[in-house]
Amino acid sequence: MVQEATGRAKTKAPTIYDVAELAGVSHQTVSRYLKNKTALKASTLERVEKALAELNYSPNLAARSLRSRERYRVVVVVPEASLYFPARMLSGAAGAAHAAGYRVDVVAMEGTAEARALQLKTLLAGEDLAGILSFVPRPKSAVLDSGVPLVVAGEYDNKMRARGSLADGTAAGKIVEHLASLGHRNFFHVAGPSAWPSARNRKAAYEEAIAELGLNSVGIAPGDWSPGSGYTAGKKIAALSEVTAVVAANDQMAIGVIRALHEHGISVPRDVSVFGWDDMAESSYLVPSLSSVHMDLEALGTRAMRELVARIRGTQATPEALILDPMELIVRESVGPVRGA
Repeated sequence: MVQEATGRAKTKAPTIYDVAELAGVSHQTVSRYLKNKTALKASTLERVEKALAELNYSPNLAARSLRSRERYRVVVVVPEASLYFPARMLSGAAGAAHAAGYRVDVVAMEGTAEARALQLKTLLAGEDLAGILSFVPRPKSAVLDSGVPLVVAGEYDNKMRARGSLADGTAAGKIVEHLASLGHRNFFHVAGPSAWPSARNRKAAYEEAIAELGLNSVGIAPGDWSPGSGYTAGKKIAALSEVTAVVAANDQMAIGVIRALHEHGISVPRDVSVFGWDDMAESSYLVPSLSSVHMDLEALGTRAMRELVARIRGTQATPEALILDPMELIVRESVGPVRGA
């Protein structure tokens, strides 16, 4: 025990040897856990994790870095409009990084495309940086030759397949099918920013479903994920009397649409049905409650970070890490049969 100036006893921080003793394993086993816990047997893993929790052990990353010359800092890049970024996804990513023994810093990309590219290049030049996980599309103008591992969640792999649930737009087609089953024939889509693979895929799935079912897309308005852009689109929709169904690329824009329709005396869902995406916690408490697409965002963040950790350590990410979870349509009060049905 160490005595502080106040007279209170200060408990010495637990070490890797304390964890090993409590778990009944060698300190090398605890070290292997901190580097890659999947390498341990289930029974050993359980004992080590129990000891870590009981001792409230926190690895001294700086000391480990000096001893091993390894880097233990990862950066998670989020969009400038972080208010509209799913916090659950960030939580999953941070949890996976901490479990692997990495410290996490969160950086919001701001400014023009050129400014964001410069910020990314500056990050990549950091001497203590192990890797970057970005939830922002890769800047086209950035020269990324630093050798620092970079994973961009929601982009494409080398075979042009969308990676991760965030980029999968199939549910947009399911939304159109569901609304068509309620008699809707004239649709409008409020799209996300075209730089985002997720927005492009949702728009493509929407257009494909419209064509396949012989429906009519009255228009597509570009948005930026914000309620304000949805509100602007909603004012355009209010002037299009034939529109009875709106598919928005996220909940925030759907909220803006509903507000604009309300101000123009258009009732949701009596006159126009509105469907969002992301299933925000607030969506079920709105008036009317918002129909949306539910995804396991924590799992997406966890998987993306595990892929980054695998790249940092030069190992192959497990195939399960990129398996898509099924998306679920959550139908609430904002959707109903076509007016007059």
